[in-house]
Order: sequence, then structure tokens, then C-alpha cells
Amino acid sequence: MKENNYTTLVWDNIPEWAIFSLEYGIEEDLLLSDEDKEMITRFIAENFPNGYTMSVDWDSYREFDRYPAFGKPCKTYKINFVTSQQKIMS
Repeated sequence: MKENNYTTLVWDNIPEWAIFSLEYGIEEDLLLSDEDKEMITRFIAENFPNGYTMSVDWDSYREFDRYPAFGKPCKTYKINFVTSQQKIMS
């Protein structure tokens, strides 16, 4: 869906363990390994270079997803990411 300059991208395979970091930043999650932090950082940089907001569909999940968006097989959720097509000027 595209409204104004915003686009909604739906991913139905986001690892459960990454949701907190995607919402609040990897600096806030003290339990992540360096490898996990790198995977999340790469996912954000490749897919949302201009930033995003997100909402989790807590009712739409897979207990065991063999092909998550990144990382090893695990429980995954459907997440709606809203991103701007305009670059933010600083």
C-alpha cells in the first residue's frame, strides 16, 4: 500500500528474538550476540535505509519457520513496516 510518500512493506518471517531490537534499537537489547546484532543491522540497512515504523501482528506467526528473514530457523511473526520514500534531510 502506498499513501502519500509512505509505503507499507509486509514481512511474514521476522524472527521473534529480533522484534524488540527492531522496535527499540540493538543498543537496548543486552542479550543479543554480536552476530545477531550484525544480522539485524544489515536487514535494516538493506531494506529501510530511510528509517521505518513497525507494527507486529501478534496473531500471525509460525511456531517454526525454516526460512526466516535472517538467522537460523525459529518462531517468526508477520510485521508491517511503514517507510518513507523521501530521504530525511538533516
